[in-house]
Amino acid sequence: MSNVYSSRLIVSTIQRHRPLPESKASGVTVLLRRVVIGLIALSAAQLAFGDVRFADPQSDVTTVVDLIAARLALMRPVAEWKYAHDVPVTDQAREQKVLDTTVLQAQALGIEADGARQLFTLQIRLARQIQERAADEWRTSHATVHPSRDLNSDLRPQLDHVGTQLLQAIYLALPQFAATDFGARYAALKARINEPALTRDDADAVLAALGQLRETHSDAMQRIAASHTLRVGMTGDYAPFGSEAGGALAGSDVETALALAQSLDAQPRFVRTTWSTLLQDYQAGRFDIALGGVSITAERSAAAAFSLPYHRGGKTAIVRCGDEKQFDTLAELDRPQVRVVVNPGGTNEQFAHEHLAHATLVVHPDNRTIFEELLAQRANVMVTDDIEVELQTRRHPGLCRATTATFTQGDKAILLPREPAFVARVNGWLSGQIQSGAMDKRLQAALEQAAQTGAAP
Repeated sequence: MSNVYSSRLIVSTIQRHRPLPESKASGVTVLLRRVVIGLIALSAAQLAFGDVRFADPQSDVTTVVDLIAARLALMRPVAEWKYAHDVPVTDQAREQKVLDTTVLQAQALGIEADGARQLFTLQIRLARQIQERAADEWRTSHATVHPSRDLNSDLRPQLDHVGTQLLQAIYLALPQFAATDFGARYAALKARINEPALTRDDADAVLAALGQLRETHSDAMQRIAASHTLRVGMTGDYAPFGSEAGGALAGSDVETALALAQSLDAQPRFVRTTWSTLLQDYQAGRFDIALGGVSITAERSAAAAFSLPYHRGGKTAIVRCGDEKQFDTLAELDRPQVRVVVNPGGTNEQFAHEHLAHATLVVHPDNRTIFEELLAQRANVMVTDDIEVELQTRRHPGLCRATTATFTQGDKAILLPREPAFVARVNGWLSGQIQSGAMDKRLQAALEQAAQTGAAP
């Protein structure tokens, strides 16, 4: 259910604003339908098939721009009603109230107030510009205008819904706006701001305002409650905890994230990260928690909190079958002629640097294909978590565990913000999951599935 910013909100919008048949639908109705119905279809497909995927940053930003365009497209129907009822375009008191309310809602989502105020002030100006141009046209032509929609019972409720959806979409796309190349990367989206009353400079101003949006420090529980979204960082390359195959995510920690999100009355949203950038992405606010076989380390503990540990294991060696006796101790591994393959950025590389100073380290960037380096004899050994060794020896008959011993002991847990209330909430839930056996059942089921299907680790 990733890439859906609030299925509850979307369904509510459709229930209250049922679309017209295509032949009778206005341009704005069609635009809103593209944004909203498309997201419902995606959510329904994922619910039906259990298809859990990483969020798509490009789609996130596109959704924001489309919602801005949809809101601006409602301005001509608003102008029709105001012109027909001889009501001024500008209502400063209402505009100020809407602006202040919107900024407060943005802050609840962790969106910095100044950037939010700048963006929505711009939208009010552009909305006024569209309405005034339409009114000028009708006055000049002495046209009689018959509004098709009522301002109070129809248009304003729809504007409120689109505005709320827009805030949710901005929240999910927020890390993209802070990128140094945001303007260049998403310049093509300016073409979607194409109301006749607006100029190219107006479209430039919208994208520039989006590029000023930033995250502000806020309470994770508050953000999750306001957005009904739990953002989960995951590498997607570590079976049986969390692996991606054919674009779909599977594993015990994927299931754990789904269950945790449900306990928080939130939709889970999976955000792609890497072992090398896990902490950097967390500190940049790209996700609320991290799962997927995350080990507790001193470096990570210095930057974030951890939940109760839910899995204990250790590092051990995996080799080609027949080579076990050559590589079953650290002393045998730590020799210049021994090629030890490691994936960068995680605890495997850290272990190699700390314990295998004399071995020849072979860095392989893709954890999903790293064991092929052993089979192809481009490396002699890999040191990794014992559960991963168990999985890979099931998958590859040519690979064997070198020793029954483990060289270290380590725990895996959920990486969390340093917020005592949130940590306590997660630990309370997780403790019940551990005691009931649910965590172990998920892990064993994922291990069996990954071994049988051969899904990429």
